[in-house]
Amino acid sequence: MRAADRRAIGEIGIPGPVLMENAARGATDMLSRMLGGLRGKRIAILCGRGNNGGDGIAMARHAINAGALADVILIHPPEELSPDAALQHRILAAFAPDSITVWSGPPGEGRACYDAVVDAMLGTGTAGSLREPYGDAVAWSASVNAAKLAVDIPTGIDSDTGAAEGRFFMATATATMAALKPGLLLGRGAGAAGDVRVIDIGTPVSLYADAGIALIDAECAAAGIGEMKQGGNKYDRGKVLVIAGSGGMTGAAVMASEAALHAGAGLTLLALPARALPIPQSIAPEIMTLSLPSDEAGAFAADAFDGIIGKSESYGAIAVGPGLSRSPEAARAVRGLVAGGRSAWIVLDADGLNAFAGDADALRDHESALVITPHHGEMARLLGLKSEEIDSDPVGHARDAARRINGIVVLKGAPTVVAEPGGKAFINSAGNPGMGTGGTGDVLTGTIAALLARGDSAGGTAGVLAAVYLHSLAGDLAAAAKSVHAITATDIIHFLPHAFRAVTSR
Repeated sequence: MRAADRRAIGEIGIPGPVLMENAARGATDMLSRMLGGLRGKRIAILCGRGNNGGDGIAMARHAINAGALADVILIHPPEELSPDAALQHRILAAFAPDSITVWSGPPGEGRACYDAVVDAMLGTGTAGSLREPYGDAVAWSASVNAAKLAVDIPTGIDSDTGAAEGRFFMATATATMAALKPGLLLGRGAGAAGDVRVIDIGTPVSLYADAGIALIDAECAAAGIGEMKQGGNKYDRGKVLVIAGSGGMTGAAVMASEAALHAGAGLTLLALPARALPIPQSIAPEIMTLSLPSDEAGAFAADAFDGIIGKSESYGAIAVGPGLSRSPEAARAVRGLVAGGRSAWIVLDADGLNAFAGDADALRDHESALVITPHHGEMARLLGLKSEEIDSDPVGHARDAARRINGIVVLKGAPTVVAEPGGKAFINSAGNPGMGTGGTGDVLTGTIAALLARGDSAGGTAGVLAAVYLHSLAGDLAAAAKSVHAITATDIIHFLPHAFRAVTSR
């Protein structure tokens, strides 16, 4: 965003005050919709010294023109304002001088009488804990019973990671300028931003083409599904091999297999350890099964996959890991498969990933194209870090892991982050808290494998992105039909076809 602003001003010639005026107009219109109109409404606008503060000062003029009573509270004296913010201050001072005050501590009289508080203090160029008086201003805003609008990003939230150190502004809504910021979707930022709307400030869209990060949405998913071939057969739809399960953990294997089936795989074969049988009667009859050598505990034996490795080229994707167990023998079998398999894709999840705990660089030794699907705890174990470190910067750690393993990383969470080895990252826009239940990761693994194996898929990253979105959209549809409080992983499987229809209309 900062680079795009510089290019818009320096290369294209759009004056900075024009961008600021557009931002202020758009944010004021959003505030008006929040309040059901501005006439007679009393608004406090907290303004910092930078261009974010300039947006707030300009908002005051538009709000006053619409009949509002606006109080601009400058966190710093006027002589410390940035050039564009100082211009807006001079205009407002000539237009409505009594509307401007400088922060000298929490306002006393009328502190509970505002209809809205606007946060125009700090924008995308800040990080770390708040210095005073910003911390006091944020604390005061929290005490006011009013609608809260953040301009661009809530003060105190890191715009890249969504992290917050100490106090931060809690917004009812956020008017973000020109494009979404990762921090509005990640970490504490997702909860602090409220209802987010992107304001068009006139910056050419082409300036964001090399941003290195994008949103996974319905349009993105549709591109990864592609068109169904006329006259195609089950082999054109792709073959998926699911290697999963152990004694007492066959449910995870079944869910991954059924997800692959409902995500459109032409053939799905489930390979289970011999001692993990019998297979649950609930398994879909379309799923073929294969019994592989196991140890006495019902986990895969160390040589269990030897016969599969030579035949792996016949599968478009192999999903490995759900319910696999952490036995040393199973871990050795997984390592051998990853190093020697020649399937088009290997999707590694759960205990398949735990076979490489603390040894992420060993994952680079793979012949097949590789996708890993860790949650934050599994990613921490893989990289030898703490979960809190992954939480603090999921995009950064996903990018690092993708580079180290030379594969695609799907870092599961709220939201899920996808990263390519070249550094491009994606943030998912679908999903809900009800999906935090056992088995949803197994369903995602099967869905990814199916989209990668399908003959009609665009394949590669596009297929992974489609799978991530469809899986979350199925969760949203299940929550809408049932309840966000009571959906299960099986519900997500059953709503996968509805998610496909919603994205493709077919």
